[in-house]
Amino acid sequence: MTVSEIRVRPRHCDAQAMVHAARYYEFFEDAFLDWLDARGGYPALRAGGSDLVVKASGCEYHRPARLDEVLAVETETARLGRTSVTMRFTIRCAGELVAVGNVTYVCVRDGAAAELPAMITGSSSPPGSSGPGRPAPSRPAAR
Repeated sequence: MTVSEIRVRPRHCDAQAMVHAARYYEFFEDAFLDWLDARGGYPALRAGGSDLVVKASGCEYHRPARLDEVLAVETETARLGRTSVTMRFTIRCAGELVAVGNVTYVCVRDGAAAELPAMITGSSSPPGSSGPGRPAPSRPAAR
């Protein structure tokens, strides 16, 4: 898990000085890029011939974030597939839950879905083997 800090700026807010609902997706994207930076960064992803596209996203709001608050965005892998990864973003302000979002990214190469690179899976093992977010393959019990 990585944690990113974001200060709420006037451009994030509506006329009531509260973060507009659509802006949370920008916070998710910034936090995801921080998470990716810890694994080599977006330029390394692209240099390897891969890119990520958003397939699905959603957000559940718990309380408004307000102008000048500092938000902590916790980023973690919620689901790791062969060609996609779903990230969970938990936003807190002074420990209080603000919002929880999920974004599913699909890896693409040459315009088609492709296997996630090791920098995303955290493993040099082939897809389908054990790694972060994946159970170890089942083995017969020893007798």
